[in-house]
Amino acid sequence: MADIIGFIFSGIATFFVNPLLYLLLIALFLYSAQRVRRERRSFRVKAYGMFNTVFASVAPSLLVGLAATIVLLVAGISLTPGVMALLSAAYVITLFTCRQSFLSPAVAGGLTVLAAYFTPTLQTPYSLINGWIADIRTIDYVSFGIFLVVGMLAETALVYFWGAQQTSPRLISSKRGGLIGAHEACQLWIAPLFFLVPIPGGIPSVGNWPFVSGGASFSFAIFPLGVGIAQLITHAMPQPAVRQTAHWLMALSGITAIFIAAGYLLHLPLLIALGGAAALVGRLLLIWYHRHLRKTRPFYYLMPNRGLRVVGTIPHSLGARMGIIPGEEILRVNDSEVGSVGDFYEALQRHAAYCKLEVIDRFGEQRFEKGPIHEDDNYKIGLLFLEGDQWNLKQKTNS
Repeated sequence: MADIIGFIFSGIATFFVNPLLYLLLIALFLYSAQRVRRERRSFRVKAYGMFNTVFASVAPSLLVGLAATIVLLVAGISLTPGVMALLSAAYVITLFTCRQSFLSPAVAGGLTVLAAYFTPTLQTPYSLINGWIADIRTIDYVSFGIFLVVGMLAETALVYFWGAQQTSPRLISSKRGGLIGAHEACQLWIAPLFFLVPIPGGIPSVGNWPFVSGGASFSFAIFPLGVGIAQLITHAMPQPAVRQTAHWLMALSGITAIFIAAGYLLHLPLLIALGGAAALVGRLLLIWYHRHLRKTRPFYYLMPNRGLRVVGTIPHSLGARMGIIPGEEILRVNDSEVGSVGDFYEALQRHAAYCKLEVIDRFGEQRFEKGPIHEDDNYKIGLLFLEGDQWNLKQKTNS
């Protein structure tokens, strides 16, 4: 029992000694700070604080990591140190692209399995690297394939349930030079995955378990699985657009799983390598598809003929409490028509403690919202508008 506890603690230590964990944490803070800068450039105020984004990623990462860990341990999936080093290197490559949308188990895992399949026999002056190369050349393709599919399913769950939780409103230029609104689903999760590592003199197998990895003795390890989303949405409301992305990821996970199963049943590692290639290509095609949607679909957040278009709301503000959602129009404030933020502010000042809004929803239906203005409500009561004043036109030109 003491040996098992010792192996568990050594496995936990692998999580904290992996440099990838700290690179992912740095990326999380940098991406969050970048989001705040973009929002301030568009609206002179941030929708979410930097640490809101950071802390919002913790619970989903742990929850999904726990679910994936249960699957990996029950199946008895094991990865050797060399394969973990190769997977970490693949993640580092994606991080150095500075593209949050590339941060995906499908991209890093696909690169890893392809690199493992084509790795030649090499010898270096360093015994550690030679050991890693030997691990890579003798990779357990089935174990890694299942690990890849589980990682992709973890990505699907994170995007589906939390991808649209804190989307970032923005103002951008259209191809014709007009000002339009957009939302960006931008988040990074670090899910800890706990699995087996085959080592001599480790914990012995129990009956047929580990099922996938065979009867070798083992220890434990934790890998920081990075999952990123950076989807700029100009054609729809954020949640359905992000859910569509999750459906794509689910289908891609299924396609990859078919390759892995065929490779296992036919004893053909090539099919598993092709599954990794399918995961990589499918994930890159998703990024291309998002760009295609921005170029071909009509813009959702356009300047209205009357009133002000809402692009976003600040959480816990009066606008959020009133239920104002992105895409709606504000026609009147305190019975006064508004066509600019200046008009909006002046109309609010007439009744400094109370606000009544005439709203047109995205279906063209009219409704009225009202509520008291608190001391901590800013002058826009938390509504972020698509506005064409001189300040925003200047920002549009600079972006």
